[in-house]
Amino acid sequence: MELKDIKEVLTFAAFRPEADNPKFSWPQRFPKRKSVLINISRGLVSWCYLSKKGAIEDTGSADGEFPEVASQMADNWIANTEDGWVGISLNNRFIISLEHNLSRKKGWEDELRQNPKSILGTKYDRTKRYALHHSPETSASLMMACDDSMIKSIEETMRSRNLRPGRICVGLFAMTANLLNRITSDTNLKNQDLIIVTWLDNSLCVLRQKGGQWQDLRCRSGLQPDDEATVSQMLRPIIEKAEPATRVLLMEDKNNGEFTRNYLPLFGNLNITDVTEDNNLWNILARN
Repeated sequence: MELKDIKEVLTFAAFRPEADNPKFSWPQRFPKRKSVLINISRGLVSWCYLSKKGAIEDTGSADGEFPEVASQMADNWIANTEDGWVGISLNNRFIISLEHNLSRKKGWEDELRQNPKSILGTKYDRTKRYALHHSPETSASLMMACDDSMIKSIEETMRSRNLRPGRICVGLFAMTANLLNRITSDTNLKNQDLIIVTWLDNSLCVLRQKGGQWQDLRCRSGLQPDDEATVSQMLRPIIEKAEPATRVLLMEDKNNGEFTRNYLPLFGNLNITDVTEDNNLWNILARN
C-alpha cells in the first residue's frame, strides 16, 4: 500500500464517493475541494469557480464554441479544480418531452444509463442519451434526450485539455426538475393551475399544469437571440388554454435575465411570479 493510500484511509478520503459517481451530489463528491462548473450553449461558454466550501467565487463567459474556448481557458479551469475535475452543463441539441407510463422499476436510474431501451421502450433512440424526471403522483414523466455525438465531442475536447468530466448534464433540465420539486413540496402550489417556464441562454421549456396534472410541454434549445416569433409560437397554445386565475412561475439562470427583459408581455394579464435567484444555474448544479 502506497503512502497516498494510507493517508486517504486515515483522513476518510478513501470512503468518499468517486468524483464521477452520479449517485452522489456535487458537494459529496468534492468536499472541501475547489471545483469548476461549465455551461456550454450555442456559441457561448460560461463558467463558475466554486471555493472549497462550495461557494461561488467568480464567474465568466466567452463567445465561441467549446473547443475554441477550452483551448484558451483550460489552464485557468484546471488551476481552480482538484485534479482537473469539472461539471458540465449542456445547453444545445437536446429536447425535453412529456411522456407517460415509462418504467419506474427499482434501480431505474442505473438502468437508464446502462440499458436505456429497457426503461424507454419504443421511445429509445441509440443516437441519444437520456435523463428522466417522474411526477411523484401521476404517470407523467419529463424525458430529456441529448445528442450522443455532441457529448462524445465534448468529452474528447476535455481529454485533449487534461480536463475530466465529474458530471455531464443539461442545465435547463436540472432547473426544470428543481422547480417541479419545489412545486410538489408546496401544498399551496402543487394542485394549482400553473404555466411553468424555465429559460437558460436562449433555451426554453414551458409546461402547463392543471389540477396537479402535467398537461402540455414545449421545449426548444439553442434559439437565436431575440427570436420573439419562435418564443411566441411556443407560448401561444399554452397561454390560450389558461384560465384568468392561472399563475405563471418563471425561473431563469440569473436575475433579470433575457426572458424577463424581452418576453414577459407575451403573458398578457396573467399573474407572473419570478422565482429566479442570483446565480441560479450555478447554485442548483453546486448543491445537487
